[in-house]
Amino acid sequence: MFKAAVILVLLSFSVNGDIYDICTPFQWEGLQFVVTGTEEAGRPTTIQNTIQFSFDANNSRIAASTSGFQDGHQFQKDFLFLYQQKTVYVIEEERCHAEYLVNDFPPHCLPSNFNWTWWRTWYGFPKMGDQLWLFGYDGHVNDLNYHVQLFLEFLTPASQQIFGTYNNETVFQTSEIVNTTRGIKNPDVFTPPSSCKTAKPQGTYKTPVYLLGATFPRGPAVP
Repeated sequence: MFKAAVILVLLSFSVNGDIYDICTPFQWEGLQFVVTGTEEAGRPTTIQNTIQFSFDANNSRIAASTSGFQDGHQFQKDFLFLYQQKTVYVIEEERCHAEYLVNDFPPHCLPSNFNWTWWRTWYGFPKMGDQLWLFGYDGHVNDLNYHVQLFLEFLTPASQQIFGTYNNETVFQTSEIVNTTRGIKNPDVFTPPSSCKTAKPQGTYKTPVYLLGATFPRGPAVP
């Protein structure tokens, strides 16, 4: 569970401008701040992490550098998801190992059962003319409830809250995204480092169901 928990937000944000077809750009980058609470082996655990990542739907790949704390213990891991190769590389302390990806590349659109709930917020600015334009959506996937917000100007994710149950255990997660930009500034972020050249996939990597983009179909959520 731990290896999955540190990348919870990578696939989480999937929204865009039209309320009837809510999708992100095919390529975007950003910095995410995430707090996740769940259970491991019946014991409550809290994970706080920061993720610098690049999302590339054109080429079915995601690069992420994660750092944070789990129950007070610090960690640093980099992830390189290459869906066309069905492989994820995990780099930690300059060591690299590879696993087979079980999931397909996540869709970058919200399911049709999500509802438009509100728009526009002043987000702490001193006057109405300085407002930041956001759209909000609510929805559910199985036993998890989602509240998603997106920036109208950039059509990129702004924040997300999740709560519910997964594998009969309570899960909550809150996330914020900043410094988002369209496109990929440096495609080299998708090139495996030299430590991964000899890494052969061993075992499988399955994304948890509470990862938003990893489980959303292009229609209503499956009960």
